[in-house]
Parts: sequence; structure tokens; C-alpha cells
Amino acid sequence: MSLKFLYNKSKRFVSYYKLKLARLPASSYAISSGFACGSMVSFTPLLGFHFLLAIMFAYLLRANYIAALLGTIIGNPVTFPFIWGLIYKVGAFVVDKPNSNLSPNINFDMIVNQTYEIFIPMVVGGAILAIPIWVSTYYITYSFVSSFKKARLKKKKKIER
Repeated sequence: MSLKFLYNKSKRFVSYYKLKLARLPASSYAISSGFACGSMVSFTPLLGFHFLLAIMFAYLLRANYIAALLGTIIGNPVTFPFIWGLIYKVGAFVVDKPNSNLSPNINFDMIVNQTYEIFIPMVVGGAILAIPIWVSTYYITYSFVSSFKKARLKKKKKIER
């Protein structure tokens, strides 16, 4: 497989889910806040609970559940190493955990087996980054969804004439 092939596949994947997100039958707020909830929980080391947490936060914020589940796509096997590294560094800084003999490649086995050294700083780092991730994702998604809905409405009015 060439890089161009992978690039085209990922581009189509992103385009497909952007349209799927924008076409959800809900308000721009509900869709954007739902997607932001899913993105936010992707920045936690709580694998296996991302869907549940996304739905829980979506419920609390009266957001769209499907958009919340789509938002968890932000955390995937390609992005998790970067996310985990980021939340670990932020959490280790706050917890004042010195960088001991840790490998730079954090994996799931390390998170489970080295709870104090890795998991606690990752939870703290994820909690700290949760609000900025939610806010930035919300505004980016809201901008996209509201402009899509306006263009769609404008097109619909033009056809009716």
C-alpha cells in the first residue's frame, strides 16, 4: 500500500463522518457538544469506558448521543500514542512525577501494570486537558455544522422558488 492510497482512504473516511455528523437531525449545539464530549473522553486513559463516558457527558449537557459516539473516533489506534504521551507529560508535570526509567512508547500493558507511575499522571493530565479539548472541539464542530446547515437551508429555499 502506498502513502497516497492511505491518504485518499483517510480523506474519504473523514469526509464521510463529517457529513454524517452535519446531517444529524439535531441542533448545532446538540451535535457540537456531543462531538466535543466524545473527543474529550478520548483524552483519558480509561479505555473501554469511552463510549459510556461520552454518553454520560452528552446526557448531562443535553447533547446528541450519536455525535458523542462519533466524537470518540478522535481516540483511535493511530492517535492514542500521541494522546497518551501528551496527557502523561501534563499529568507528570502536575503530579511532580520525575521521568524515571519509562519507555517513550507508552502502551496499554504499561498503563495497566504501572498504575502509580503511569496511570495516575495520565488521569490527572486527561482531567486537566478535558476542558480545553471540549471547548476547542465544540467551536470547531459548531462552526462546521452551523455553516453546513445554513448552506443546506439556503439550497433548499433556492429549489423551492
